[in-house]
Amino acid sequence: MQTPAHVRMLMMNMIGPYEMESRFDLPMSEISSDMILQFNRYWLQICGSGRLPARADIDPANFKRFLPNVILTDIESDPFRVRYRLCGTKVAEFCGNLTGRYLDEVASSDVWSAAAYLRQYQIAAAECRPVFSFDTMVGQFGARHPFQTGIWPLASDGRTVDVCIAVEDYLKLRPADMQPSTVLQAY
Repeated sequence: MQTPAHVRMLMMNMIGPYEMESRFDLPMSEISSDMILQFNRYWLQICGSGRLPARADIDPANFKRFLPNVILTDIESDPFRVRYRLCGTKVAEFCGNLTGRYLDEVASSDVWSAAAYLRQYQIAAAECRPVFSFDTMVGQFGARHPFQTGIWPLASDGRTVDVCIAVEDYLKLRPADMQPSTVLQAY
């Protein structure tokens, strides 16, 4: 019996039993997050006749359940920069309070990942389309915990992207997974 293509791809991306490779600019078909799939449907519904929705078109009441997972960013074009305008409480739990900070200034031990996320925002802004990714966070004992992200462009004038909205789904990850165990803290 042959292994299905999507399983082979996952196996190829595996570095070790708990380490999965980050993958960016994925097709929607590779996203399994219900939150991201639901928000994508919502975004497609509010896109009007070839124009991008504006921030004013977004009604948080339509996706209250996952507001804690939402990030709202301002996009500056020259030079290209991403400023965190708003980060949901779940995002802050895992990433810290990013509100008011620029993506390129956020301290990170994984510089490639920061550059990769900047590239995702560049794609969303330049190509006026959503961008999806699969990434991991390192937790206790070096275990890698997967999460998925969707980034959608918004434009006040319907054409020039000036804001992006993102949804990060941490899947089964819990904040406790990211903290050293109490046994280790005692030593």
